[in-house]
Amino acid sequence: MFRIILIFITLCTLSTYSEGANIVFLSPVASPSHHNWNRNIYYALAGKGHNVTVLSPDVDREITKNVHYIKIEGMYEALYNGSDQFNFVEMTKVTKFQNTKDFWEFCTITADVAAASKGLQTLLNYPETFKVDLLMIDLTVGPYMLGFLDKFNYPPTVAVTAFSYPHYMFHSFGGHRQPAYMPHYEADFPNEMSLYQRLFNQILTWYDDYLYLGHFLKDQDKLMRQIFKNDNLPYVLDLTKKIGLLLSNTHFAVEKMQPLPTNVITVGGLQIRPPKPLDNELKTFIEAGKKGTVLFSLGTNMKSSLLDKSIVQMFLNVFNELPQFNFIWKYETDLDLKIPKNVKLQGWVRQNDILAHPNVKGFISHCGLLGTQEAIWHGVPIIGIPFFADQLRNILSIIRAGVGVKVDYNTISHDSLKAALVEALENPKYLENAKKRSRLFQDQADAPLDRAVFWIEWAMRHKDDMDSIASPVKDIGWFVGNGYDVLLIIFVVSFISFQIIKCAIQSILSKICSKKSVTKSKKKTN
Repeated sequence: MFRIILIFITLCTLSTYSEGANIVFLSPVASPSHHNWNRNIYYALAGKGHNVTVLSPDVDREITKNVHYIKIEGMYEALYNGSDQFNFVEMTKVTKFQNTKDFWEFCTITADVAAASKGLQTLLNYPETFKVDLLMIDLTVGPYMLGFLDKFNYPPTVAVTAFSYPHYMFHSFGGHRQPAYMPHYEADFPNEMSLYQRLFNQILTWYDDYLYLGHFLKDQDKLMRQIFKNDNLPYVLDLTKKIGLLLSNTHFAVEKMQPLPTNVITVGGLQIRPPKPLDNELKTFIEAGKKGTVLFSLGTNMKSSLLDKSIVQMFLNVFNELPQFNFIWKYETDLDLKIPKNVKLQGWVRQNDILAHPNVKGFISHCGLLGTQEAIWHGVPIIGIPFFADQLRNILSIIRAGVGVKVDYNTISHDSLKAALVEALENPKYLENAKKRSRLFQDQADAPLDRAVFWIEWAMRHKDDMDSIASPVKDIGWFVGNGYDVLLIIFVVSFISFQIIKCAIQSILSKICSKKSVTKSKKKTN
């Protein structure tokens, strides 16, 4: 009888731990590439039996077991077809300060669209009895969605970002931000900055803080209270500090590492999967390149079809003058120009699978972080044409590592483009450096995606002890955390002491001079 009871208790325990958790994944970022990065995470969680509800402007057509999508409708139409549409080509012509402001405007528009969407309302209408074991959020944009923490009774929370580790997240997770050697994501500066660059970088960082803390977060907090109809919610920045840990898309093989707190887990490259076989036609074209094949893709937000027709024609002319190479160009619309025989246009490309082919010898890229990671993982040299945001910083990492060259879009010419291609494709040092970086990137104790899943499940197992890995700086703030209060006291005390000593010396000198004057006056009188 005792044995039967013991078996029953054991079975009950096993069923409790084998039952999948209910996870709500908030993914408000309007970017197909970021969606792809996030998707790898929740697909892996679904594969382990967890039930994942995803709120996102991107929805996969294929039905995946344990994944339920709620679509934020109208996001891309508002960004690229409406009155506030973004033109990424034009962003190359404005200042770094304007680009920083544009970034927060981009985030504000996505928040406003999501707030008015039927999708967000659907999740808001979930019953209070709906049990959420874990809340996940892409914190790159949209902290207003953390109002769901209160709705779902404050479950353990994990944030993710495919945007490396932007400096504004230090306000939420702590750690030590170092503008002296960590360039702002809009700054095309090396880590070893000159005095002028460090000064500029510091001012740009302060300006970003002003926009983020002084405007964006205040607007987000107001929006959150309107959506959730609860004036008793904590301030939105305080809600971000309730997040247990952050999964950050960064790795030292791709970019210079910055000091990260324990609660920031690096999972750079988790979107890179073993390559799938290519279709015969594409495979034949890739292998037909005598010296190799080059992939040309400007990503999912910055489309090649946005380029000026004269620039497009220039690319085609240069490609035609390099017949020993074949070129696969991700071009999203029909093109009424003569296409050289060594050029293949495709509206969509399986980027990771193509870069993995051994005959792919170059990657013409906008230097988005995900594409940069995939090229370095597979050891492919990069010809970078950055447009905005972290692309400006990524190209410097590419050049520093010796795995690629830069082409400036605003000064691009036939000769400069051809010279860059010939340099990157014909000079063996770029391929050698790319292969070296590839070995560094791939040599990891565990796969980045497995690491991400481990820490997500760790957060659920230790939901009451999440503060054990938190940085103290997130609570005491950057001013105290960096010892600036102590330096301020030392400065004030030193200044006051200096003034006291100065006054004392002046008083003594004044008395001495006064005595001398009196003595001289007496001598003259005598």
